[in-house]
Amino acid sequence: MNRMILISLLLLISIGLYAGEPQLIQRYNRLTGTWAAYPSVSVQWVQEVHQDSLLIADQLQNTIPARWTLQTSDHSGDTVVVTAVVAVPAKVLTYTNKGYTMLLFDTTDITGWRGLFVRATSDTATHILDGIMSPEAGDIIQMTGVISDFPSPNMNSATQFQPIPGIAITVIGNKSVPQPIRKNVGDFYTGIYSGGKVWYSTGEPYEGAIVELTNLTIDAKINTSRGTFSMVDQNNNQIGMYDASGYFTLKGTSTDHPIPDPIWTSIYNSAAFLSSKIDTIRGFLTIESGQNSARGYRICPIYYGDIVFGKVLPSITTHRRNPIVVPSDSAARISVKAYTLAPDRIITSVTLKYSVDSAPFVELSMTYNATDTTYRATIPQFPENTFVRYFIQATDDDTPPQTTTYASSAFGGASSDTSKGFFFYNVLNRPLTIHDVQYTPFTNGRTPYLGAAVSLSGIVTADTAHLDLTQPSGGTSVWYMQSGNSPWSGIWFTGTDTTLKSLRNGDSVTVTGSIGEDFDVTKLQYVSSVVKHSAGNAIPAPVVSQTTVFGSSVGNGDPIAESYEGMLVQLNNVTVTNIYPTFSDPTEYEVDDGSGPLLVQQSRKNKYSNIPGDTISGKTILKLGDHISSLTGVIYFSFNRYKFVPRNDADFGTITGVSIDNANILPTKFALNQNYPNPFNPTTNFEFRIVDFGFVSLKVYNLLGQEVATLVNEQKQPGSYKVTWDANGISSGVYFYRLVMNNGEYQQMKKMLLLK
Repeated sequence: MNRMILISLLLLISIGLYAGEPQLIQRYNRLTGTWAAYPSVSVQWVQEVHQDSLLIADQLQNTIPARWTLQTSDHSGDTVVVTAVVAVPAKVLTYTNKGYTMLLFDTTDITGWRGLFVRATSDTATHILDGIMSPEAGDIIQMTGVISDFPSPNMNSATQFQPIPGIAITVIGNKSVPQPIRKNVGDFYTGIYSGGKVWYSTGEPYEGAIVELTNLTIDAKINTSRGTFSMVDQNNNQIGMYDASGYFTLKGTSTDHPIPDPIWTSIYNSAAFLSSKIDTIRGFLTIESGQNSARGYRICPIYYGDIVFGKVLPSITTHRRNPIVVPSDSAARISVKAYTLAPDRIITSVTLKYSVDSAPFVELSMTYNATDTTYRATIPQFPENTFVRYFIQATDDDTPPQTTTYASSAFGGASSDTSKGFFFYNVLNRPLTIHDVQYTPFTNGRTPYLGAAVSLSGIVTADTAHLDLTQPSGGTSVWYMQSGNSPWSGIWFTGTDTTLKSLRNGDSVTVTGSIGEDFDVTKLQYVSSVVKHSAGNAIPAPVVSQTTVFGSSVGNGDPIAESYEGMLVQLNNVTVTNIYPTFSDPTEYEVDDGSGPLLVQQSRKNKYSNIPGDTISGKTILKLGDHISSLTGVIYFSFNRYKFVPRNDADFGTITGVSIDNANILPTKFALNQNYPNPFNPTTNFEFRIVDFGFVSLKVYNLLGQEVATLVNEQKQPGSYKVTWDANGISSGVYFYRLVMNNGEYQQMKKMLLLK
């Protein structure tokens, strides 16, 4: 008999003598051709965290990132066999767009610690052969995998189970899936984000479980590109939702949901959506990640019936003004569509209220036109330079009547919030300028001339030598122009390559297109023609500003930040203060001139990167603490943040580097960076930071959880360290490396690929 099999069988027998201990199960991996014994455990065993740790997490919140393990699984990094009930089978939960996902429940009908999220992130074809598509809801299965937390390090991280490719999933029985657990929002979060509090002690036991919340009101849209929102209960406690299956999304999430869901798109974009009542919402509980991580837990509805609406407010859509640019010899004809989604109610009145030069509002009744099913009203003529603002309200026949306000073209709650602004225009007898298009006195940041066909003039400030032709995810593309360097004088414009490819920085141009908003960035789009007046003109000097003007606390429409949208700005004496501030986009980094941090977005036209592995493509890697004498870039906005976009190498001043091989600069948080290069052959580098004195181990494991190499195993002082591993003699494949300090007080694990 094979020696290892004999040893494993003896372990099986000996460990089986101890009641309550996990039993070892032999599992065969056809990819490696080896047998191994793994503990067979329950979902509860994987998930449960000591209550004392969670109570400490309640107190600390996310103020001490190094303590993020307080609410994570005690068994993170272990390879086990989970015996569990399939609550949601594979290919239903599609939101990760990373392989196959499942939701497992404990085999006993416990309430706390019952759920576990499964994410098969690699080797999809092998996972299919392993049978990941076979189990249905209610099947009891045995699955071999690695326990990990995602994302890490973060106080708000979720335990996940990653099946090992090559080991079959076995169905061993069947039982009914337990019903959702009814909970209160206050069990997970009290108050309104970001001034509220996450409750780990009462929330963590339900991570991965399907819960049910009732009697809520939609109060805001969180990510309008995805279709997410937040809700409040009667005590004004707030929780966010997230699409998990593709039914509640405004963008494709996988090959199964490649386009926005039409039903959810209609509901989400209706003017009645905000302030709508939710009778019941059910879904599995997980964590917020990325920029919204401080929200704590979120509920993820799975099927259409998981959201049951209550009171439905009237809807107002399709605002039109004719003409869009109103001269003094013309009245402004306004039309909208107004309706109710409630089958037992009708619209009783639609009114338009307008104000001239900040005078009191005048009310006009809007008349229904059966031909195109719109409501119409006309704002009278006014002299040149008159400032006109207006909004629309629709009322139904409910008891009491329900009224919806439509105040602007802004996303989310801002469209109905008159405190954030109105539809408006200035009476003009001249062509529009960039300033006219960009300027707004309101904090919703919206142009007054949305949809107008115009010709704008300026000097090109970003061409194909500075920015990419194709807009990256969450980023900008060429082209930009400015009419000067005073506020409101820059704009982004886009069109076909054939129309714009000849433009160069310094060209004086007149560009014709239509005014649009690209997720709260005003732009001139669908450019149809360009007239080049001259070349080689001086580019408007960048506006010298500070990082705090565009920092994380500055919201869309901020009067100062918004005025520099699309313009060149210069920052002086900045320091790289965060290499990975944005989970959703690892290419972004953060700089600070001492006034506050600002996100920097890679344009891919300069040689600087925050990703260590980019040395392969010849990039210069920016590191924590690097000092940049000056930094010039375009002001952009995406994912609820103003962002700074340097163009080419010339936008970077003198860079003074720092060495992280020695602990000269004490780090402020525990961190393990991605190895570089990755993939590698045969050597790679690991960089990590520790904040306390203690015992540190850095080890490499294979897919079976077996230790391959020990790189660090000793006491270390606080500091930043770099370790090189030579994998000569190690076979190609996927490996994990894990940094542990003080017996698990801090720990982090990442994946890498050795290719020979």
